[in-house]
Amino acid sequence: MRRSKPPEVPIQSDNLSDKSRHEVTEELERKIRAGEILKYEAEAARQEQAKQISRISIKASATQPDPDGFVTINIQANTGTSSLKINGDELGGKTDGSYVVRKIARVGQETKFVLVATDIYGNFDSKTISVVRPVIDSKEVFSQLNAVNVKQQPVRDAVAIIIGIEKYKRVAKADYANADAQDFYDYASRALGIKQENIKLLVDDNADDLGILGAFKNWLPLKVKKQKTDVYVFYSGHGLPSDDGKSLYLMPFGVDKNFIERTAINQQEIIAALLAVQPNSVTMFLDSCYSGQTRGGETLLASARPIAIKVSESAYPANFTVISASAPDQLSSSSPDLKHGIFSYYLMKGMEGDADLNKDGKITVAEMQEYLNDMVGRQAMSMNRKQQPQLFGDPSRVLIKN
Repeated sequence: MRRSKPPEVPIQSDNLSDKSRHEVTEELERKIRAGEILKYEAEAARQEQAKQISRISIKASATQPDPDGFVTINIQANTGTSSLKINGDELGGKTDGSYVVRKIARVGQETKFVLVATDIYGNFDSKTISVVRPVIDSKEVFSQLNAVNVKQQPVRDAVAIIIGIEKYKRVAKADYANADAQDFYDYASRALGIKQENIKLLVDDNADDLGILGAFKNWLPLKVKKQKTDVYVFYSGHGLPSDDGKSLYLMPFGVDKNFIERTAINQQEIIAALLAVQPNSVTMFLDSCYSGQTRGGETLLASARPIAIKVSESAYPANFTVISASAPDQLSSSSPDLKHGIFSYYLMKGMEGDADLNKDGKITVAEMQEYLNDMVGRQAMSMNRKQQPQLFGDPSRVLIKN
């Protein structure tokens, strides 16, 4: 039996014709392009959707300007940023959207910082923050008096009469005179080495004419050893010249403007009482003026008028040292900032050691005078006044040993 012969299969060429190859390539390229377009369109759609869904927002805060005007601005976006501008200045993008920026605020006014942040999709958010940088007050800040700063001196043979009259019975106040006297009490004890039982303090109504004269004529003789005891006198209150300018008056608590010569105390009467006890030395600190005005510049007495006061070295005995607050025609001013008469304040500041100009541990009368002239003069000038403390006596004398 004969087997049938299988049908013949056409033999295909392994190589396509050039035309067929070109058609296949074009088809393939079309499919690739179509795929890329679809991917691009899908990505664009995704980004547009993300752009619509995502909204950048920023939070910002700023510190108050420091004394040099620097402000620290903290900025935090809820997404990465492609841009951040502050008042138009470009700071660039941050993947975490976090910024810490230092700026300077303009002094004396409100400064605004406009923040504009943009994300990678072109969304933006803006914030405005403001700070105010005040002008630094050029007014000087004064340290309070502190007797603790004074080195305690050894106790010695010395006495002090301290008088402060602020609230007069019949004439205007002498501002802060009480504080002058009360604070000087501790400086007399610490800086001058005076035992407290040897200090007589008279304030306001205790400093009437009888109280003051009694201190000099009755109390003082009991405390002074002839030619051995040093006597200190501190007075803060009103003063007045006599009509002829030859005498100076201290005005006690009850002084009457109509009877000045009878109710005021002539300085010469006090000097005579001091000489009578024959002390080793006398040092007087007088925070009083004789211009006929109060410490604030008001007229003390309606009849007061400028007088050329005739005070010279010969007005005081040889063993006297007198430092007064001002020249005869000047005010002895007080200061609300210091809460003292300016002479008294700087006298005590000087005793704390500020007047030891050459830093040798001693304060001479000349050093104290130079210090007072400088500091009192400056303070008075800041008040549009002129005040120059006056010195009578030996400038080389050592006032305080530190």
